[in-house]
Amino acid sequence: MGEPTRIFTLEEANELVPTLELEFGRVARLRDELKGLVEALGGADASVDILQNGAAPPPGQEVEAARLRAVADEIGAAVQRVSELGCLVKDLDLGLVDFYAMMENRPVLLCWQFGERQIAHWHDVDEGFSGRKPIEGVEVAPPEFLN
Repeated sequence: MGEPTRIFTLEEANELVPTLELEFGRVARLRDELKGLVEALGGADASVDILQNGAAPPPGQEVEAARLRAVADEIGAAVQRVSELGCLVKDLDLGLVDFYAMMENRPVLLCWQFGERQIAHWHDVDEGFSGRKPIEGVEVAPPEFLN
């Protein structure tokens, strides 16, 4: 796991949930389109060759290949926008985002999943999604602690 780009309070993380909902909603729609394009182009291996190796698409599928590249770029841009907020995108399939925070004088990760209305879970920095614990009743460091 990389160095924290930002330490969040629970309130700061929750303020980003509407933005995350928009971005991950967009990513979900793009991923659905991407799946159709991958199938149209002959599967994952052919699509990877087109995206990563610059391979020519099958004859007559230049439009699909161009759209594949555009959709992949749009997904990458959405992930970049979320990352620039100081969040950690952990899993696009599940729509998982972590936020560094301080709890009881130690760093932890607040954990949000696409579809959740607010941050409701956290886990230690050496744990993943399976280590999520309810945030209810746990004190996340107030802003003055972080200064």
